[in-house]
Amino acid sequence: MSEDLNNIKDHYELAIIGCGPAGMAAALNAKIRKRDFILLGSEFCSPKLSKAPQIENWLGFPEISGEDLRQRFLNHLNEKDISIIPFKVTSIYPGPPFTIIGKEKSLEADALILATGVSASKLFPGEAELLGMGVGYCATCDGPLYKDKKAAIISYSHEGEDEANFMADICSQVYYIPYYSDVPSLDSRVEVKKSKVARIVGKERVEQLDLGDEQLTVDGVFIIRENLPAEQLISGLEMEDGAIKVNHKLETSFPGLFAAGDCTGQPYQLIKAAGEGGTAALQAVKYLDSLKVPKP
Repeated sequence: MSEDLNNIKDHYELAIIGCGPAGMAAALNAKIRKRDFILLGSEFCSPKLSKAPQIENWLGFPEISGEDLRQRFLNHLNEKDISIIPFKVTSIYPGPPFTIIGKEKSLEADALILATGVSASKLFPGEAELLGMGVGYCATCDGPLYKDKKAAIISYSHEGEDEANFMADICSQVYYIPYYSDVPSLDSRVEVKKSKVARIVGKERVEQLDLGDEQLTVDGVFIIRENLPAEQLISGLEMEDGAIKVNHKLETSFPGLFAAGDCTGQPYQLIKAAGEGGTAALQAVKYLDSLKVPKP
């Protein structure tokens, strides 16, 4: 269930980011209402659901395994001819229309639903304060800015290895800090550091990476996570207790931007996520309809 990135249009009525239960439910409702939408996700949708040995509170399917239910979700989307586009979003600019930036492509949408789940990793001290001032999430996007400079890649998966190897051709020095146990496959010019990050240091720009027992002088730090924290995707998004703040219509602090599922906070329940996804799509459709009404 994938589609060539070259076939993605430049503009959609609605973009849904995240292919867990909330994102899939939102896409299904958008399809039923014949909207021009795109569903952006990862190569493997909803790993958390797949690992659940048994789901007991999904109405009509007692004692079904998480993986069986996940496959039913995917099959339902396939039957409705809904594609999940493997597309990692690195940043979003407010709209309307919203501009969604990825590594290789960007697109616009009049309305947007965030269904990104929760990030398992917390922000590093200094990360939020220095975002856009040397802290970034896509080295291949911003790499040319660091020509002949020093950069560090902090990665939670093998994905960061490609980023580090890319930067080795640009930077005078590249450090790689893996947050996983496998041995990374890296260019010989990349220096691996096994220490954990204590803080990203800088006043107006990144100056150092504090590894506790070692201080690295760097000009840029790139953090590669499977899921970016929502507040890092779109600057100025109002948060509450670490979750996206929404009202009962699942509207966020930005008109036209909705959120659903675990990213809106507890309870982290499958049935809650799917329900919010469907509701967010219905509210997004109403919002899109309101854009077509002539202003008096």
